[in-house]
Amino acid sequence: MRPTDFTLNEQLRITTHEISRRKHLLDLTDDEIKTLNEAKPIILSDLENITNLFYKELVEMEGAPQLIGDAETLHRLKNYLQRYVRTLFEGPYDMDYVQSRLRIGLVHKRIGVPPKLYIAAYKILSRILRGKLRSESKKISCEVCSGRSGALEKVMLFDLVFVFDTFIQSLVNEVSQSKQNLEEYARELEVTVHNRTKQLKEQASKDGLTGLFNQRTFFEHLRAEVSRSQRRADTFSLCYFDLDNFKKVNDIHGHQQGDEVLIAVGTAINKVLRQEDTGARYGGDEFCIILPQTSAEQAKIVCKRLIKIFSEITPQESVTLSIGLAEFIPDTNIDPDTLIKHADKAMYSSKKQSGHYVTVYTDELIPSAKKVFYPNI
Repeated sequence: MRPTDFTLNEQLRITTHEISRRKHLLDLTDDEIKTLNEAKPIILSDLENITNLFYKELVEMEGAPQLIGDAETLHRLKNYLQRYVRTLFEGPYDMDYVQSRLRIGLVHKRIGVPPKLYIAAYKILSRILRGKLRSESKKISCEVCSGRSGALEKVMLFDLVFVFDTFIQSLVNEVSQSKQNLEEYARELEVTVHNRTKQLKEQASKDGLTGLFNQRTFFEHLRAEVSRSQRRADTFSLCYFDLDNFKKVNDIHGHQQGDEVLIAVGTAINKVLRQEDTGARYGGDEFCIILPQTSAEQAKIVCKRLIKIFSEITPQESVTLSIGLAEFIPDTNIDPDTLIKHADKAMYSSKKQSGHYVTVYTDELIPSAKKVFYPNI
């Protein structure tokens, strides 16, 4: 439920029983209320002067003129004060009366009146009103005058407590709202930090040009795949290749053209990768692909697709791929470094031929290793 669905009385759980209880705590009796009602004409006869005296003192207090702001606002405030004083001597101090006091507190809190200034203003008003009642003491007995002053003090304290109920409730609401804002900020900050950490992690693990993994991350994935394949007795293949004539493209056409070729390689690799595969820029114009649960024969099909896609998107037809394939078989117990050396040797065998070549590493090794040739497409 929204606060706008309830009155201030309902929000603060002020009931008729609570009003009666507070009157009892202040010992505010029906006779005293009657006494104040009888004194109302005395106050009303000099209400304008009382109002002027009050604001004359108030504007001398530090901070008060700044809160009031201007002459028109001061004029309106004087009218409000006169209405307040009238109700102060009328009673019956019921639910409607309390509602108006709660609203006074809420309004003063919203415009930024500090509690110390509010209490000081109450003190000024109480002194002026009691002084006016005492000025009539020559016409009435001291007992009546004292009774009126005591009753006035009780009613003003009765008012002040309700006013501060809204002050306190507003502060509680502010604290609650601040807590919610802080919690929301903390959640947003957590998401931001998480995303930024993820972004930094990706930046640290990726090649900035091609978007593929860098060499360090490639080795992490390769070691993990070796361990996984050994545990599950799975075969996987490592594809290692570099770009023929790449240096010539850089020398003749410039590094921008060279970068476009490298980006084309990254695009082609990403197009052939499955979710479980890993593509990496090993360094310079050398690239690697880890193909889990893939035999060398199956890897050759992937390489053929890679060559076809690269040939379609590369800006330089003279650049070809020399590819070496090495198959990891769990029973051989070779380590990641050895597997890379096998793929590297197969790749160098491919480089001895013109055009796109794929060479699969075998025990017979180079130059008698099994070779598969894919002409330029």
